[in-house]
Order: sequence, then structure tokens, then C-alpha cells
Amino acid sequence: MSKRNVPGMLILPVFLVMGMVSTGCDEVQRLRAANTRLSERCETLQGENDRLTMERDQMQADLNAQKQLTEDQNTKIAGLEDANKVLVEGLEKLRDDYRKLANLPRRRLPAKLNTALQEFAAANPNIAEYDVENGMVKFKSDLTFAPGEASPNTEASSLIAKLVPILNSAEAKDLAVYVAGHTDDMRISRPETRRRHPDNWYLSAHRAVGIQKELIKAGLEPTRICVMGFGEYHPVAPNKPNQKGNAANRRVEIWIVPSGAFLTGEAPSPAPEADTK
Repeated sequence: MSKRNVPGMLILPVFLVMGMVSTGCDEVQRLRAANTRLSERCETLQGENDRLTMERDQMQADLNAQKQLTEDQNTKIAGLEDANKVLVEGLEKLRDDYRKLANLPRRRLPAKLNTALQEFAAANPNIAEYDVENGMVKFKSDLTFAPGEASPNTEASSLIAKLVPILNSAEAKDLAVYVAGHTDDMRISRPETRRRHPDNWYLSAHRAVGIQKELIKAGLEPTRICVMGFGEYHPVAPNKPNQKGNAANRRVEIWIVPSGAFLTGEAPSPAPEADTK
């Protein structure tokens, strides 16, 4: 081989090396671009992970709050069930008392007292009725109370003030006065009324108490009075379908009965008045 061919032989490796270097740079650039894309993707995924973590934490907090609310509601339900049990037991006792009262021997009141009560009802037929056979004065609730109220209106209070002297008369002074509240089957719908009278039992009892307060205010001795509430469970006439009620069932009855009925002990004697002389 001659010396003339040596330079030509060296040219080829140089080009090969330059090509390899150029190819290596391209690969580095490609890898750098790929690394940049991967970094951006990683940041995007990290942001998405942070968002999902926040959503998970919020959902867990909501779940815990809902769990606590459910526990609170279960506690309230248990309390309401206990209260309802007490009310049912009380209602059964009231029903038993009412049956005893209804089954007392039918006897008319003393003639003079009977006549006075008849005249009282006849003079006020829009509000009051008198049952001769049972010795019972009935006040019509729709004319005695404003809707949803338990305190008698002015006209009813005035009539009660006229009734008390009859109940304090010589013929009636040894008799007891039982006040029984009744409603129809219409449910209490207004929230402001339900806050004061949660259901018809409460409303009937509260109205009986309202009459009792007026009786005492007018001068009837408290030891002669008993108060009962029977809600919708002792109607005197059919209620209309679909809880439409009946005005005849919305009433407060004042029974005049033998003293001491349903009492297990003697009524306390009134405290002696102080000597101011």
C-alpha cells in the first residue's frame, strides 16, 4: 500500500465520529424534552392528587357530620319514644277516669242548682249547653277560644264569671267540678301553634287548664277542681272524612260531680285566714 492512500483512509473515521457526536446530541435533546414533558405531567398529576385529597377530606368531614346528625336524631327519637310512652300511659289513665266518670250513677243535681244551670245555658246558647242527665255544662271551643289558643276569649271569661256564683251556691258548694277538654281529629298544622300545643292532647288539656284558671279567678276553690284532656279520642259526633273535623267535638265540658271522686286522699283544707283584727 502506497503512502498516497493514507490520508484518504483517515477521512472516513473522522466523519463517523462527527456523525456519532451529532446523533448523541439529538438524543440528549430528545431525552431532555421527554424529561420536561414528564415533569410537567408529574406537576399536573400532583395538582390533581391534591385536589382529590381535598375532596376526600371534605367528603369524610361531611360523612362524619352526617353520622353525628344521625346519632343526634336517634337520641331525639329515643327521647320522643319515651315521652310518647308516658303520654300513652297517661291517656289510658285519663280514659279510665273518664269511663268511671261516665259510669257514675245517673242522678240529677239538686232542683234549684239544676234550674240555675239550665237558665245559664238558655241565656247563652251560642256558647254554652247544659246536659241535665249528667249535670254537665259544655262550652263550644270555636266560640270560647281563638284558633290555636288555650285562654278563653273575653266573652267566655265573662260567662265563666257568671257561672262560678252558681257553682258556689249552697246547693253546689259540696260538689266537685271536673273540667274535660276535647278536640276533633284535625291535626295541628301551624308551626307557631305546635310550639305551644304539640298535638291535640296538649291542646285539649291546655284549654281545660285555661277554663280552670278562669274558674279560680272568678272565685271557685281550687281544691274542688280537676282538669283532664282527652284530645280527639272521645268524639260526640262523627268527624268528617280526611281529618276535616267537626265543631261539635271541639268542646270543654264542666262536670259537676260528688266531691272526692277519683281522689285517693282527702282534699287539703283551705289555710285559715290570718287574723287582721
